[in-house]
This record gives sequence, structure tokens and C-alpha cells, in this order.
Amino acid sequence: MDINFLTIVQVYQLEGLVALGKMLNPATNQITRSLEHAKYVVDLLDIIKSKTVGNLTDEEQRFLDNTISTLKLNYLEESGTQNAPPPAELV
Repeated sequence: MDINFLTIVQVYQLEGLVALGKMLNPATNQITRSLEHAKYVVDLLDIIKSKTVGNLTDEEQRFLDNTISTLKLNYLEESGTQNAPPPAELV
């Protein structure tokens, strides 16, 4: 198995989607939801983004940006705050 930057981001992407209840939890084969854990995953990806500025290929940057955006939008949807302004750390 070839592990690269996209694979690492994808692991967090899947973990975030499971935490948001958008995918089955592979450990339990059930839908589980933890907004606290989903926020943790988004925060981790934001740190990765800030620490890799200027060091990613265009494809890697796009995938990371899209993953973060998707998880943030789903977080807002799941937290029931679509109409409220997002917390500063989710912008």
C-alpha cells in the first residue's frame, strides 16, 4: 500500500464523516455521531493546512481544502446552526 499525503488526509476525512454520522462506524457497523470529535478532526486538518503552506502540490492543496470545507459544512448542518454564523474557528 502506497501511503502519501492524500492518503493521510483521506483517513481524517473518513474519520470526520463517521464522527458526523455521515458514514457507518467501521468498528460498530452503526451510525455514531460525535460533534466534539468531528470538530477535533477539522481542527487537526486546519493545523496540517497551516503547517504545510507552500509545500503541497496543487492536487494535494485542493484535496485538503475541499476536505476541510466539506467537513465544516457538514458540521454546521449536523449541529443545526446552518442559519447562524459559524464559530470563528470553522470559517
